[in-house]
Amino acid sequence: MLRVLEVNQPEDLSHVRGNWQRLWEATKDATFFQTLEWLQIYWKHFRDGKKLRVLLVLDNDRLVGVVPLIVVTESTRLGKFRVLTYPLSDWGTHFSLLAAQPQETLSRALQHIQKTPRDWDMLDFRWLDESDLEHNLTAGAMTDAGYTANQGIWTETAFIDFEGTWDAYLRSRSPKLRADIRRNLKRYELTKRVSFERYRPLGKLAGDFAPRWDLFDQATSIAEQSWQGHSTTGTTISHRTIRAYIKDCHIAAAELGMLDLAILYFEQRPVGFCYNYIADGRVFGLRRGDSPEGRSHGLGTVLTAMLVRDSFARGDKSLDMGPGSFEAKRRWMTRIATVGRMTHYPLTAPRLQLLRLKHWWKACCDRKSGRLQLSDSPKSTAT
Repeated sequence: MLRVLEVNQPEDLSHVRGNWQRLWEATKDATFFQTLEWLQIYWKHFRDGKKLRVLLVLDNDRLVGVVPLIVVTESTRLGKFRVLTYPLSDWGTHFSLLAAQPQETLSRALQHIQKTPRDWDMLDFRWLDESDLEHNLTAGAMTDAGYTANQGIWTETAFIDFEGTWDAYLRSRSPKLRADIRRNLKRYELTKRVSFERYRPLGKLAGDFAPRWDLFDQATSIAEQSWQGHSTTGTTISHRTIRAYIKDCHIAAAELGMLDLAILYFEQRPVGFCYNYIADGRVFGLRRGDSPEGRSHGLGTVLTAMLVRDSFARGDKSLDMGPGSFEAKRRWMTRIATVGRMTHYPLTAPRLQLLRLKHWWKACCDRKSGRLQLSDSPKSTAT
């Protein structure tokens, strides 16, 4: 029979590190953001105003599942609510529990939630991938545990699937983009005015985990020269409020073999970067940027083309380019993926029922328009 052990301090998870990794490997399409290393870094930098609730699901004494959750206070036009959710906080686009049998594991974890004092107002599983929605994984677990599951859309993200060959991919692009790529690659590669470096350490276990701070500093410098240097959102890699977080993640990703950093050079000067994480051939694009010099020479197309071509050569599976800016990404992407949410609004909270109606109406408008934007969802009062 399954039982649940709840952990509220990240340092208390160190004794399950090996089993956490085993479950990470057993979880379909697990990402860097589902590693214990990332969770501990996230909590180190963003724990203010939050409560950690990591549910360890055991079969006798064997760990069979990990459900990382946080309680965070979020503000809406209807007031503040305490939300029980995954800890991703939009650093990535997908998240899930870690388990070989996810629905059974999540159901048991939710039964534990029911039996503990309620420190939340709304249960909101965000960043669900399309297969979760198609197979009713989270919805089924919530129903099994006695919760009402309201399906919604969190956002959508653009993908490039690396199926076939680079040449076949080029043929699938618009004639204009195809001509731009070929002309620019020929113009700059034949004259050797540009070069491209992509760094992917194999990880600590393979003895290859140097952080390459030279490349990191080049990417940060380019970001400061681009629009990101003037951004006030606090989420760019050059922003001082998150630079320590990005650096800690950089070290962890290098040690795990999940760092993917590309730099484009023009006449030996760094002019563009793509900062990514990778897991099992699935690349997630965290940030990218171009210097004014790079933009003036139209090198943004060259950087993307070289990155995609290199991924085909390496045998990568996909590149998640992230949500938003679809007009710029449309030329490159092969599909748009829905990122879902599954929410329980307790009937005893009238304000939450109003929020449920608001989310429902927003989802109806999204489906009618055929265009999805980031959900009109609560915003955290503590980032």
